[in-house]
Amino acid sequence: MRDEAGQALPEYVGVIGLTLLIVAIVFAAATPVGASVAEQLICAVSPIIKEEGVTYCATGGGENGPGGGEDGPGDGYRPPEGDCEEDVTFDTVDTSSSEWDTSVVQIGCEWYPVPTICFSANMPDGFLDREDGERVYRADEIGDFVDCVTDGRGGPSDDPNDEDCVNAVPTSGEIDPDAPPRVQVGCRELPVPKGCEQEWEDYENASEGKERAGASGHLANCISDAYDSMEPPCVVESTGHVESNKVSFLFFRWGNSNGTLIEKLGDGRIRVHILKGVEQGAGVSGDGVGGSPVSFDIAGITGYESDKTYEFADMDKAQEWIDWYKKYNEVNGKQKSCSGARIQWSGSCGENPYLEEAEDLRDEEPEHHELAEAESDVKKVKFKGGLSLSGEAGKFGLKGSVEGGYEGEVQVEERLWSDGSQTATYTSSDIGGFLIGAKLGGKQPFTKKGDKTTSSGGAGAGGKVGREWKGTTSTTVAWNKDGELSKLIITMDEQVMQTLYNAGVDVDVALPYGFSVGGGWNRSEEEGTISTRQLIIDFNQYPELRDTLGPEIDEVFPRDEDGRLIKDDVEIDGNDSDGGTFYEAAEDYANVRELEYDADKVTETGNAGLSWEGLDLFSVEWTTVDEERTLSESSFEVTDVNGDKQTASPAPRCKDEDFEQPDDYYTDDFSDPPTKNLDSRHDLGEDYADNKHPMYTEGTYPGTDYDGDIPGDRAERVHSLLDEYSKAFPDKNILVVKDFENFTFSKTEGLVHLATVDGMDVIALDEGTVVNNGDGGWINWGFTGSYDYDSDEKTVTFT
Repeated sequence: MRDEAGQALPEYVGVIGLTLLIVAIVFAAATPVGASVAEQLICAVSPIIKEEGVTYCATGGGENGPGGGEDGPGDGYRPPEGDCEEDVTFDTVDTSSSEWDTSVVQIGCEWYPVPTICFSANMPDGFLDREDGERVYRADEIGDFVDCVTDGRGGPSDDPNDEDCVNAVPTSGEIDPDAPPRVQVGCRELPVPKGCEQEWEDYENASEGKERAGASGHLANCISDAYDSMEPPCVVESTGHVESNKVSFLFFRWGNSNGTLIEKLGDGRIRVHILKGVEQGAGVSGDGVGGSPVSFDIAGITGYESDKTYEFADMDKAQEWIDWYKKYNEVNGKQKSCSGARIQWSGSCGENPYLEEAEDLRDEEPEHHELAEAESDVKKVKFKGGLSLSGEAGKFGLKGSVEGGYEGEVQVEERLWSDGSQTATYTSSDIGGFLIGAKLGGKQPFTKKGDKTTSSGGAGAGGKVGREWKGTTSTTVAWNKDGELSKLIITMDEQVMQTLYNAGVDVDVALPYGFSVGGGWNRSEEEGTISTRQLIIDFNQYPELRDTLGPEIDEVFPRDEDGRLIKDDVEIDGNDSDGGTFYEAAEDYANVRELEYDADKVTETGNAGLSWEGLDLFSVEWTTVDEERTLSESSFEVTDVNGDKQTASPAPRCKDEDFEQPDDYYTDDFSDPPTKNLDSRHDLGEDYADNKHPMYTEGTYPGTDYDGDIPGDRAERVHSLLDEYSKAFPDKNILVVKDFENFTFSKTEGLVHLATVDGMDVIALDEGTVVNNGDGGWINWGFTGSYDYDSDEKTVTFT
């Protein structure tokens, strides 16, 4: 479940002999615990032997700077003071974490790893002309370089955006060998997680000073990458307003059981979910049906059909888009209700006085970032035998209730992300959701035991699980853009724990690591508070687990040959599961995040004065519900390099450095959002492609200089169009199609409908995948440029 671009620690300079690798970073040096490592551009490698005819980048200093010009490195030279407080001394150290020696520098008698951006922007004059051991400068002569290295290297702070510490890395000074592996990275002190064993060993064993400085940068980058990969985004605020016939959210409302969810993440980003088909319960069985249309991240939403998700770097941008969407939705609401396909291909829905206004608004959509699309269905969960949660007979007693078999319902969601990754989630407020999570993550529930080791919880009077179960469980599996397993996340809210405990189940024994509480469940149930726990296994951190756990995940989350989720009923045979595999994996590899929210709810209903009971509020009759949640506490428990459990609080992603948007983050291309009368005019995972409004309309071949005849033969016409448009647009891939509706587009960049010529549509694009769902042959389509073509699947992938 990849979270899109953010910041990362600076990289550090490696040196081989006399060869200096200079890297020009395309982003400002930034935070340790952010999103993905940003793209880097290798500016120059100055080799010992240069090839004839090859141009190498300048190494800094301008025309008369180091490496060229008339002024030598000795001009204006003042010898160093011989005092580490006054001098800046450069050196290199060898670490096993890097194939190159690492460049370090001593400033004010303290050693630092050198960020590459400091060399590329502020390399001292004459640096490359000096021999090793002679690279010593007076600090007051290279102040810009000194500032670049030392700025932001202060002590820890509660504010992750504190400029005094955002670039801090582990100290090069003395460390306590008996202390747990925990170091400062940016403004936070973080446990050194599993996966960074080599970097920690190099750092811990390095001698104090320059050797440890050389290892500290690599350790900081490893920690940053690990946390970036293993912790999902954290929702810190969410606000919603739901009515029985209308749904509004912060700024607007729209009807037909459709709604909007707006979330604020820990790094300041805003996510806007446009939901279709929000219904109370949506057929999902059990008390507390419907979850809560407030946050996917807290316990999962149930009771919706589709979601189109947008992301913005700040609330101002989100507000601008929402204001536009309100107008666009209202205008489309005035149009006659008919199929999206009819409007797309015919351009109208009969006589429609609002069509032109809607088209104008489409062209005025503000900048936005399309993040993901999702569809969900309600399916059966079928369980037979093997589950024995023996407890004291009581009101919520589980004994015997599912021993002979169980059938319930679960919401199945498939979500496709704009970076090509994919997630699948099963969510239910019934025991069915818990059974799926137990199938993947549990041990004891699927191991029949004759004793009562699972029954040391509370007690009550008799009852059945299907009727008494409260709380929501969701299980999410993520795959990266290459189809490899990325994450497994099992989420349970506090009511699930309370249900189990009240039923007499000892969750310390019955549930895997992460949901154990020790001494009984004692979370706060005060009005206005809700908490949830997430067990997270990161397959990027532990790739060996893909082979160990992958087969069972594939069984529970089956996918077709194209990698798309098969949304069938979920069948679980407890008798066939000995348990243990995931249980042990969780003990050794899982990370656990706990989130607690302060919640406000106001209900206007015949049952006014309902007490707050978390996610089961929607089991009652209601007219309106306003809800707002604000994160009050969070923690993230990880397994460190010593195999011990350590906790970071707050969780890094819940109080993160401000998001810095990449250059290509926003687009103003029409995004085709759903409205109250119309669905999006494309299928899940496909891009909207407009065939009614070509960019060019004048000329024989509009947009080109071609003034010849249009071939009458369709195949010849396709060849001719490809030839002429590839000449006119040499930097683009060109696609010519007939019967636009027979083609689907996905993961496209730079797609433009150039022209329509005698029934043929001409399209330019930078990259993306196009599938011909109709007949092949030159009479129906053709393409040129840089591409791979699968003739059996009639699929072309442009690059």
